[in-house]
Amino acid sequence: MRGSGARRVSCFMTHGYRTRRLAVDYSIPLMTDVKCTKLLVEAMRLIGRAPPMNTHTDCIAGRRMTKLPGFIDVHVHLREPGATHKETFATGTAAALAGGITMVLAMPNTEPAIVDRASLQHAQELAQKGARCDYALFVGASANNCTTVGELAGRAAGLKMYLNETFTTLRLDGIDLWQAHLAAWPRRAPLCVHAERHSLGTVLLLASLTDRAIHVCHVARKEEILMIKAAKERGHRITCEVCPHHLFLSTADTERVGGPGWAQVRPVLGTPDDQQALWDNLDVIDVFATDHAPHTREEKQSPDGAPPGFPGLETILPLLLNAVSQGRLTLEQLILKFHRNPKRIFNLPDQPNTYVEVDFDEEWTIPERPAHSKAQWTPFAGMRVKGCVHRVVLRGETAYVDGVVLAPPGFGQNVRDWPARKLLLPHTEPEPEMNDEFIRLLIAASPEAKAQARQVAPPAAPAAAVAPPQPPVVSPVPHRVRCDSSGAGIPRPDLGTTRHGHELNLIGRHVLTVDMFSKEHLNELFHLAQTMRARVVKDRPLDDLLRGKVMASIFYEVSTRTSCSFAAAMQRLGGCVVHVDESSSSARKGETLEDSIQVMAGYADVVVLRHPVPGAVARAAHHCRKPLINAGDGVGEHPTQALLDIFTIREELGTVNGITITMVGDLKHGRTVHSLARLLTLYDVSLRYVCPAGLEMPERVKEFVDRKGIPQRQFPTLESAIADTDVLYMTRIQRERFATDEEYQKCCGQLVLTPQTMTFAKRRMAVLHPLPRVNEISPEIDNDPRSAYFRQAEYGMYVRMALLAMVLGRC
Repeated sequence: MRGSGARRVSCFMTHGYRTRRLAVDYSIPLMTDVKCTKLLVEAMRLIGRAPPMNTHTDCIAGRRMTKLPGFIDVHVHLREPGATHKETFATGTAAALAGGITMVLAMPNTEPAIVDRASLQHAQELAQKGARCDYALFVGASANNCTTVGELAGRAAGLKMYLNETFTTLRLDGIDLWQAHLAAWPRRAPLCVHAERHSLGTVLLLASLTDRAIHVCHVARKEEILMIKAAKERGHRITCEVCPHHLFLSTADTERVGGPGWAQVRPVLGTPDDQQALWDNLDVIDVFATDHAPHTREEKQSPDGAPPGFPGLETILPLLLNAVSQGRLTLEQLILKFHRNPKRIFNLPDQPNTYVEVDFDEEWTIPERPAHSKAQWTPFAGMRVKGCVHRVVLRGETAYVDGVVLAPPGFGQNVRDWPARKLLLPHTEPEPEMNDEFIRLLIAASPEAKAQARQVAPPAAPAAAVAPPQPPVVSPVPHRVRCDSSGAGIPRPDLGTTRHGHELNLIGRHVLTVDMFSKEHLNELFHLAQTMRARVVKDRPLDDLLRGKVMASIFYEVSTRTSCSFAAAMQRLGGCVVHVDESSSSARKGETLEDSIQVMAGYADVVVLRHPVPGAVARAAHHCRKPLINAGDGVGEHPTQALLDIFTIREELGTVNGITITMVGDLKHGRTVHSLARLLTLYDVSLRYVCPAGLEMPERVKEFVDRKGIPQRQFPTLESAIADTDVLYMTRIQRERFATDEEYQKCCGQLVLTPQTMTFAKRRMAVLHPLPRVNEISPEIDNDPRSAYFRQAEYGMYVRMALLAMVLGRC
């Protein structure tokens, strides 16, 4: 299996999975039901030949189904408590499931409004009894709760501030109240604003002055999307959402909707010019959300004035799928803005074993009365769409199939109560779930997706929209800053969420140290690296992921593997490389590192830097406005080497837990072992050190390892440590770190791995080396199947491919 491109057995490779995977990969019809197989065999016997088959058709259902992740609607009004004649948790979440939505975030403008602990508790009790899909509830900002509402941040989806007139009693009239809530609400908790026109400009200014992230709800006008775009370009931490009625309807559709009363909504429908501006700036928009605001048919027909709001849960996904089929939207954009970005911005957990099956080919007309919402009407009635929801699976249970909601009231769970990112029902078994990166790769490689992206958009919608260009994965203006609700933009050397946080978003981030990673983050990175490795081995191109991107490779120290593997990784993903070393750099003329970095950052989208002085890379990061990756800083750290080392251990041994790792050689100057020892503290391991006198592991590293509770022990000889070793990590004695050649010669040659030494080692273990080697490993060891250092060098390319794709926001 080594080198074959297959995944390690411990991942998920059962015989059944392998069979199904082969059938999918090679378009082979597969029948898994014995009775159906007998019928097919009997039919073939009767007709005397094999029946003609379309291998791209589901032979059971006769429909071409596509599995997508469960979608998340971050803006719904479920009207309970207080207005249950309009909607309830049971009916609203039924409509959500029918629309392919598996999680909703409900707004606080209920009766009474959710503004304190008691009202939140009451609403959560109602939701617990009625919700059919997973949920979280917002709390509302009021004139009286700015000093107390922050206590509810951990239990709420976020804080909602109403700054303009709408269907609520929670409007905040004074800028002093806006400032008070912006200052008091916890900085890491989501904060949403209903702000239009002048109010939007004011709150954007206040957010920039207080340096806090905000999420702008239902952007509807050209002037508003351009204001948000400008704010993002200046590095402000702004995200925003757009609703389907502002994308697919305008003032030109008022009569078709039913007249002024039926068309009442807040924000109001925009002009065709406003509508076009939203499509033209789709890369600025982070999230698709419904703003599902149901009112009954009788209320919308009222002569006393119709309340503002549209129902939208059952129609948003069909409308977006139709836009995908028209080429106005890509499937990647749909998943990004309706699944990944909502989860990231609002710090939402994964829903295990949750997915939606859609039929891209089915054409149908949106009915006058959708089946599940109490509103019993839709502004999109009569529209012809292509694409529908077939089945929804929520936490391993079929919650909806072909028009029937199967999840009972109370099946939904409050995701803010989940103790971890994933929660399984007691009777369900975890299934291998496609992570977001694998979904993205499948989309990128899909011929159908590529064909859809190339189609010219027909003028089917009321306002013709030009098909938007391929978007960056993060919605802010590409490559200048990262602008989301969870982190700041470069040039700060901020590392995002640390290993103690829930989520590490690498988009636009510097990678300077291993301390920024958690075990969950490593799993995500390694799964993507495995996927890329399998595709490279199978000669399946990935050169569309980073096409048009440029990597600046700046090496002030000589390098073969790190420099070349980064270059190969970038080129395999379709990008280009600009290389500079000390001999070709203007550093020979006296140019400072800071100046060189600022210049190169202007030419590239990502910078990879190696420097002989410890701390130089971190210093350069302060002056680099593009993501910067540490490729080694003297005797400091080498984070990407540590990542590929642990990836190699996983691939060779199947696990990193419960093993003993022995580090041998120059542990004082070896930046690779410094980073690796720190990163291994995430696992259940034992560390051993073998080195010449005077080249011991630095105390700062040993103290860090000790604080994490990892056992570590010094051994005098290689032979005394190797017997119980699972991973032998050899390093060279680094001549360039010694002041004199005499000092180097005293240490060189003391620790050499020979075939004789290997006779004391386990039959199943791995020998690693960051390379280059000098004389510390005998060449005869190369033929030993336990020697993994050349495979280790190859694995480095796949890990760096995954890292570049994630840093540049393409995975």
